[in-house]
Amino acid sequence: MWPCWLCPQVPGAMAPPKDIMTNSHAKSILNAMNALRKSNTLCDVTLRVEHKDFPAHRIVLAACSDYFCAMFTSELSEKDKPYVDIQGLTASTMEILLDFVYTETVHVTVENVQELLPAACLLQLKGVKQACCEFLESQLDPSNCLGIRDFAETHNCVDLMQAAEVFSQKHFPEVVQHEEFILLNQEEVEKLIKCDEIQVDSEEPVFEAVINWVKHSKKEREASLPELLQYVRMPLLTPRYITDVIDTEPFIRCSLQCRDLVDEAKKFHLRPELRSQMQGPRTRARLGEQQRKGH
Repeated sequence: MWPCWLCPQVPGAMAPPKDIMTNSHAKSILNAMNALRKSNTLCDVTLRVEHKDFPAHRIVLAACSDYFCAMFTSELSEKDKPYVDIQGLTASTMEILLDFVYTETVHVTVENVQELLPAACLLQLKGVKQACCEFLESQLDPSNCLGIRDFAETHNCVDLMQAAEVFSQKHFPEVVQHEEFILLNQEEVEKLIKCDEIQVDSEEPVFEAVINWVKHSKKEREASLPELLQYVRMPLLTPRYITDVIDTEPFIRCSLQCRDLVDEAKKFHLRPELRSQMQGPRTRARLGEQQRKGH
C-alpha cells in the first residue's frame, strides 16, 4: 500500500506519469566505457595506426562514426577482424580522436589542427570536424585567411570557407601585404580582386596588389597583367593617381592592352558627359568605397 503522503488530497487529482531524464546518465556511461577502454576490458577490436595498437569497442566506434559503422555492419573484410589497420593518419592523431569518441572532448591546437581536420573527415567524426572549423575561424588573420580558405575548401568545410572569404574581403589591404597573397595563382587573384565586397577606401590598394603580385615573378606573371588589370576599377581612381602612378609604371607602359584600360579611365574623368555610356563593372564602387561615400 502506498504511503499516505503520496495519496491525492482531492479525489481524481492523481498526478499523471512523468518521464524523467537525468543529465548525468550518458556522461557516466561514457566515463565507464572509457575506463574499460583504458584497461583493455571488453574491447573487441584493435585499431592499428603506425604500428601502434589502440584497443576499442566496435559498438562505441560505430555509434560515433559513420565510417566505422559501415566498416563493422557491412560485408567489408574488416567486419570481423580483431585488428584493423587505419591508413592516412598518425598515431598521435588517432589517440586524440579516440579520446573524443569516449569523452566528447577534443584537444585542438595550432600544431595539430592541420592533421586533425583531415583525419576527422576521413573517419567521419562530425564533432571533431566542427570543433576544428570553429578553432580555425577563431584564428583568422590577414596573414593566414587565404590559406585557411583553401584548406576549408579542400575538406568541404563550407561555413569556414565562407568565413575566411568574408574576412579576406573585409581586410583586403592587409591581406595583400602577406606572402599568401603573393603565392596565389592568377585565377585566385582574379577571384579576389573582382569581388564587389572588397572593403577598400579606393582602388589604389587593388592596383598596387596586382602590380606587386606581378613583380614577385616578373618573367612568369607579366603576361597576366592585362587580364588582371581589367578587374581594377581604374575609372574610380583620382586623375592625379592615374597620371603620377599608373602612367609611370613600366609594366603599364609596355602593354598596349593595359594602356587601353588607362585611356578608358582618363576618358571617364575628361568626358563626364559620357559617363552614363561607360557604366559597367569597372565604374561600380566596391563595398568599402560605397560605405565611405555614405551610399
